[in-house]
Amino acid sequence: MNKRRVAINMTAQLLAFAVNMLLGFILVPIIDRMIPNSYGFTDIANKFVQAAQIVVSALNTMASRFITIQIHRNDKEEANRYFSSVFYANVLMAVIFMIPAMFVVVYLGHIFQIPPEASLPDIQMLFFFIFLNFLISITASVFGVAPYSQDRLELSSMATILGEAARLAVLFTAYFFFRPYLWYVGCASVASTLIQAAANLIFTRRLLPDMKVRKQYFGWGKVKELVSLGAWNSVTRLGQLLLSGLDTSIANIMINAAAMTTVSISAQVPTVIVNLMGTIAGVFNPQMTIAYAKEDRKQLLEIIGSADRIMIFLISIPIAFLIVFGKAFFVLWIGETQNPDVLYQLALLNIGTMCISASIQVLYHVFLITKRVKVNSVVILTSGILTTATVFLLLETTDLGIYAIVGTSMVYGVLRNLVFTPIYAARCLKVKWYTFYGDILLGLVSIGAVCLTALPFRLLIEIDGWVKLFSVGIAAGAAALTVNFFVVLRKNERKMVLDMVKKKLHRQRVKEQGKG
Repeated sequence: MNKRRVAINMTAQLLAFAVNMLLGFILVPIIDRMIPNSYGFTDIANKFVQAAQIVVSALNTMASRFITIQIHRNDKEEANRYFSSVFYANVLMAVIFMIPAMFVVVYLGHIFQIPPEASLPDIQMLFFFIFLNFLISITASVFGVAPYSQDRLELSSMATILGEAARLAVLFTAYFFFRPYLWYVGCASVASTLIQAAANLIFTRRLLPDMKVRKQYFGWGKVKELVSLGAWNSVTRLGQLLLSGLDTSIANIMINAAAMTTVSISAQVPTVIVNLMGTIAGVFNPQMTIAYAKEDRKQLLEIIGSADRIMIFLISIPIAFLIVFGKAFFVLWIGETQNPDVLYQLALLNIGTMCISASIQVLYHVFLITKRVKVNSVVILTSGILTTATVFLLLETTDLGIYAIVGTSMVYGVLRNLVFTPIYAARCLKVKWYTFYGDILLGLVSIGAVCLTALPFRLLIEIDGWVKLFSVGIAAGAAALTVNFFVVLRKNERKMVLDMVKKKLHRQRVKEQGKG
């Protein structure tokens, strides 16, 4: 495993993630205060996009794998055939999706409950821009393969940071100098996606100069090959949508718009953690794919082992901090317009699955690279159907309300990640069935240890402002990192972390000496 490349990619990915997270946390309370009970519509619009991605993922999920493997096998012509076929197929899908997208925009008021404080044209414009953003992103998605195939994910992060800067500029200008509208969020997303698409196009020309979009390379056979394998990923996406992606829509239709917004806001912090998990796991995906392409099973298992521990090392801290400091955070963040106790309880339900899945997140890529996605897809779809059915049953027969919506997906998620994912991944890799349960146990131990480390700070210090929260968080975070350093990491991983810190300090000293 190229540890230097992992360190560079992870640093860049985490920086891009931090920019995105900060923007989200600033935006939510501002919008909820300016346009009450409406922010949940941004989540619903994105869920429509997620539903459309079920179809798109059948083609695009496998594209990176096939193109990367052909590049590293020095078959440039075959890689070009996949590249061009994916591009033209995406353009065709974008054109087709325009029709249902416009239907949803026009008849939006007949589909959902629109609160009296909100404007229907405003929400329609929001949906229009978010759908437009989706169409642009799928058209340009194939150009994101270049950094992945060359294990240069720091370039993807650079594109993301530039895009987020554009999004911030649009939102700042719109909300501070003009009358507040919800559609600014969608417009800013379009600006961000255009910047990222342009950057990825530049990276493609520099990293893969032989990779060109040409009509003669397009082939329905390549599209069919990718779709036949990627179809199971679409089944997985459908299952994921049924598991938790319909939460805000169900809350709006079955309860009211206020419940929709509460469910949406309560999921913001857990969603940040989920995205962080995906960011960290994504750093290792290219090396896993390359190791598999070279048929180096020992290297593949080594990458998975290190990825699991680094994931636990980093993710257990925000999970534990949400448990310990979550209520204080919600009071400060959005306590003026929402009930912080309800938000905190829903957030805890949202992170229940993560306490298990954080330790084995990287295993989902195993199903992809080994082309063993069918069984995993069926299991996720089944659990998604059971989740949705159970939610409707509980809403009709109990008074649990929004707790039924959020809690049900947590129960099924925990069960799936305990009794299926680690066992089936072990089977795909031809190792003992209990191989990955040690990582799950280690993750739970780490979360518990960090909670115990942070709890005295919470009990001894009254957190009544952002300065205190950040100060306590920094102090407790330093203690938590120290605990995880010895509890989670093995000797070689500790050495990698220490080497990274030493190099950083050395470069800083050199810069200071140069200034002197």
